[in-house]
Amino acid sequence: MAKLTSTRRVAPEEGVGAGDAGVSVGPLLAAARKRRGWTLQDLGAASGVAIGTLSKIENGKSGASFDTIVRVAGALEMSFDDILGPNSPSFARGRRAVTKAGDGVKFGFGSYQYEIPCNDLVSKAMIPLIMNINIRELMPRSKWQTHPGEEYIYVLSGSIEMHTEIYGPTRLDAGDSAYIDSMMAHAFVNVGTGEARMLSICLSNSLNELFGRRAMVTADGASISFDNDKY
Repeated sequence: MAKLTSTRRVAPEEGVGAGDAGVSVGPLLAAARKRRGWTLQDLGAASGVAIGTLSKIENGKSGASFDTIVRVAGALEMSFDDILGPNSPSFARGRRAVTKAGDGVKFGFGSYQYEIPCNDLVSKAMIPLIMNINIRELMPRSKWQTHPGEEYIYVLSGSIEMHTEIYGPTRLDAGDSAYIDSMMAHAFVNVGTGEARMLSICLSNSLNELFGRRAMVTADGASISFDNDKY
């Protein structure tokens, strides 16, 4: 077995319950750990995530924050795609994927919660995301999103204010949509009275491409922790 390195402990997940983002990540994390032949103790020692937290995630009793997924992936020497991606071969022509309501792969952190539908289909040119916009104040500019490709946004419910580095803020209500160059830094805020959900279709074939900047910020030792940081 590979030598395990000691890292700092991460507190149990905050604000992510078994009923919301992260539930379906548990079996994927468990499968990745078992493929390596590790126990929960092994993974806890290598990732710095508390054993009790890992156990709750794998058993569907707690959600997994983005930071936890990144730490576990790093400990297992896997990429973000490896953890959340399927273990099936690439599809040829005639590809198809179906996801029943609420059955996508889920994860999240303070500002946004994500559901990835149709994740059993690999080698696709676009990545669909269903996003819950939790944040009600604009995050610092340094934490706005930017990633290669283009992005189509459709508001499913509630009201969202879209901020971009070039244009002024734009309010989008249910049924409204936008198409943006996603290399342009952007951020979303819930400006309605209730839940705000949107569909984001990203022209990208890699989860790492979409979330790699956040993963890198966490992995290279910066002080940002998505377990405790509201953004």
